[in-house]
Amino acid sequence: MLAGVFGLLFCNAGLAVAQGQQILVPVDGKDPVDNSHLIGVRLAAEDGKAFLFFLCDSDNTNPRVIFGHGAEINKPTKPMAFDVTIDGGETRRHYFAVLPNMRSALFFARTAQMYEDRFGKSPEVFNERTRAVNPDYIDWTDNIYNQLIADFFFGKHAIVQFKDVSGQSHLYKFQLALLAENIGRLQTCYEAPRVY
Repeated sequence: MLAGVFGLLFCNAGLAVAQGQQILVPVDGKDPVDNSHLIGVRLAAEDGKAFLFFLCDSDNTNPRVIFGHGAEINKPTKPMAFDVTIDGGETRRHYFAVLPNMRSALFFARTAQMYEDRFGKSPEVFNERTRAVNPDYIDWTDNIYNQLIADFFFGKHAIVQFKDVSGQSHLYKFQLALLAENIGRLQTCYEAPRVY
């Protein structure tokens, strides 16, 4: 789904930076794989060699955060640890699942335990009475996605680091100042995060 559009956007993004165009570019289009509507922004790293996409996908209620660069990260679906530091604050580890093109990865909340220090204890995943996913758990995980968006959109600068499949370390710096004025592009999937 997002893999197809990311491949298309990543090629265009590389050309835009190479030609000295904008660091922040609006995204508005269709996913070529499932035809869902995508809207958001693409932010280039300071060196133009990596990108962060912040997208609303009409197929999903959570904002999507996609990282991409020109080299292989790992095998498709492999969870990869990314360390993110915003405005020189605490470095937080987040996981991204590698997409089929192997050069991009999609953020996901890997385990509840990773986020309990920041968001409080996770509600039970399943409601025993209804045998369905607990709505409180869905709200809790939605808040993780919304907080990650807020961290980026209302910060000044970010450092994103990870090790690829070969063990090579990568570090990219992003200037975040232009993101805040574009938060409206995520209005269909972003809500201000709750404080726990």
